[in-house]
Amino acid sequence: MSRYRGPATLISSDGAEVEVYVDLRTKQREWSGTATIGDFDATGLNDRTLRLPDGREAQVTLGSSAAWSDVITLEGSGPPPFA
Repeated sequence: MSRYRGPATLISSDGAEVEVYVDLRTKQREWSGTATIGDFDATGLNDRTLRLPDGREAQVTLGSSAAWSDVITLEGSGPPPFA
């Protein structure tokens, strides 16, 4: 199981970027995790691009988050950018 904890950037389909802190892990052929997001509008399309500091990117789908929480779940698509 591979894991990445650290800074990343979430990019919306219109190019808006927001800095986040992610905790990502692989499990067999899938990868997922969470992102801590300060002030971010997660409405609209839930598919985003996740960029790591070294420039590697992957597609993610934003999941659920409690109304009072700044942590949102992420489901990765394709190969993980950190393995």
